[in-house]
Formats: sequence, C-alpha cells, structure tokens
Amino acid sequence: MYLTRLAYLHLKVRHLEAAVTFYTRFLDLQLSERFGGTALLVSSGSDAHFELALSEGEPGGPVTLGFAVASEEDFMAAKRFVALEGVRHTLEDRGIAHVLSLHDPDGNTVEIFLDRRKSGGVAFWRGESKAIASG
Repeated sequence: MYLTRLAYLHLKVRHLEAAVTFYTRFLDLQLSERFGGTALLVSSGSDAHFELALSEGEPGGPVTLGFAVASEEDFMAAKRFVALEGVRHTLEDRGIAHVLSLHDPDGNTVEIFLDRRKSGGVAFWRGESKAIASG
C-alpha cells in the first residue's frame, strides 16, 4: 500500500465571482490562478499551487468543506467576523472540535473548526454534537 493525502477539492459553482468572493473573504484563501471559467485558490501559508478549484457550471450537489484554525483566538475571530457580516451560521461542540458552520453561495456547508483533542476535548467524535450559544 502507499500513503496519500488530500491535495485539493474541485467544486462546480453557479456563479464563479460570488464563490471566489466568499472563499477569499470568509476563509482567507488566496487566488493563485484563473483561466476560463475556473479559479484556483490556496490557503495562506500553504506551499501548494492550489487546494480548492472552483469552476463555473451546475453544482453536482451540496458537499461539506472543513477549514481548520490553529487557535482559540482564531476561532473566536472567525466567529466575530461572520457575525459582524451578518452571515447565518451555527456553532457546535463536537467534543473533538468546536465548529462554526455556514453556507457558500451554492449551498455547500463550510465548517471552520478548532481541533480540541489535545486541549480539553475528547479523543473521538462518536457523532455527538451540542449547540454552542452564539453570544
């Protein structure tokens, strides 16, 4: 057997400009290349050419994308920014992580999560979640 790691995700989006704006504004992704009806985005600090490809077309169905933050401070900053912008979102404690969920312009779920396995969380998720108050 051989080792693999997830390198990128390619999404079809109805409106490329709206999707690029969402992912660069709320997830701090950077535009690395654009051609035709496709935009390639990469997260800050990554040496990859791209991690998320967006191509204009008919979406194949909603998916969930997870974006990690490195600290409680970053999680709280994301929470404040999303609230300040008036974006509908939910907050969950999944034991292993705190999760802020919102939706991109095509209805895909985008989760910003703080891994808590080594900082007061539990070792395994087991599918349990409870709401965190927005306040």
